[in-house]
Amino acid sequence: MADRIIITFDSAKVLAAMERLTESMADPSPVLKAIGEKLVESTKQRFDAGVAPDGTPWEPNSPVTLEIMQKRGKNTAGKKPLVDTGDLKNSINYQLDADTLYVGTDRFMEDWSVGAAVFQFGTTRAGHWHNITIPPRPFLGISSEDENMISETVMDHLSSLID
Repeated sequence: MADRIIITFDSAKVLAAMERLTESMADPSPVLKAIGEKLVESTKQRFDAGVAPDGTPWEPNSPVTLEIMQKRGKNTAGKKPLVDTGDLKNSINYQLDADTLYVGTDRFMEDWSVGAAVFQFGTTRAGHWHNITIPPRPFLGISSEDENMISETVMDHLSSLID
């Protein structure tokens, strides 16, 4: 089995809403699917905005990164971090496993030196010519807007059970 990196969050508001959901529905998968789709979209929007789930702006690309991109023939004007090819952003997806929702990317499964974990957590490693430090640029996680969306989505579905 492949290794996983799991990022968890602790939000009393979201956890209470999810508890109400699982207590009241035999099959929470429709609600989890709706939440998963919205969280994928929210995560992708963070790539466009260049911010972490807490709203902190990502550090800009380093001069070394920009130089590498230019050598590859890429236009670096206004280039935001983590969006060189769009592969990472486009790999964001969700998965349901019974009553558990996962939102993330399969790019964590690659070698630590090139996988998404480097971008999420940052790293310092020796390169061929340089010591390279890649700052953390968290893209996975739950923002306060996501927390509100999750709570509202759960409450909407619970309300529909009463109607």
